[in-house]
Amino acid sequence: MIARAAGGLVGSVAAAAPVQTKPSGHIGPNAVTRLAEAVDELHGHAATRALFVMAGLEGYLDQAPVDMVDEAEVIALHRFGRAQFGTEAFAGIARMAGELTGRYVLQHRIPHVAQAILRRLPAFLAARVLVRAIAAHAWTFVGSGAFAFTPHRHGMLLTINDSPLARDERSPLPLCNFYSATFETIFRRLVSRRATVIEVSCAATGARACRFEVRY
Repeated sequence: MIARAAGGLVGSVAAAAPVQTKPSGHIGPNAVTRLAEAVDELHGHAATRALFVMAGLEGYLDQAPVDMVDEAEVIALHRFGRAQFGTEAFAGIARMAGELTGRYVLQHRIPHVAQAILRRLPAFLAARVLVRAIAAHAWTFVGSGAFAFTPHRHGMLLTINDSPLARDERSPLPLCNFYSATFETIFRRLVSRRATVIEVSCAATGARACRFEVRY
């Protein structure tokens, strides 16, 4: 019965988010609203306002976005965030924002029935079903970038080509902490409590693409 349910689960999970109606180059509003929440929590609202003013996006603090936003706005928030807090400190902010985004997706975008079925599946099968659903809706978080996945000897390898968070950046550290934390939050809930997601290569450090190793 579980195997038969898994066969139709991709469609069920995919139905949790709307079909694409926006052009590439746009990202879901969680990338803005959850980042504001994370800065508020870790550094206070004055720091949040300072960041959004630097990025020219202070209007979002008075009227939070509810539709897709231009990816350039998300890029600006991360770029000015690293300038304001430093790369390492901002990594913690971005990670918290990713965790908050993952929780939002679990609460509002994936039907609870589908979640219950995924949690009953063997981890390797749940991961494959889940990542196919993620790929179907990757346009909501990679903007004009491209998402791909391949099975890995330890779990799954996720790839974002031309990641907006690393585009035209140079850093000794990976910069896509927001994505890592979002993926990890979802995989831990739906695949395995032991799931970890680590960005093993990043375009900002000179790699050809940003890659995330999922282990469970």
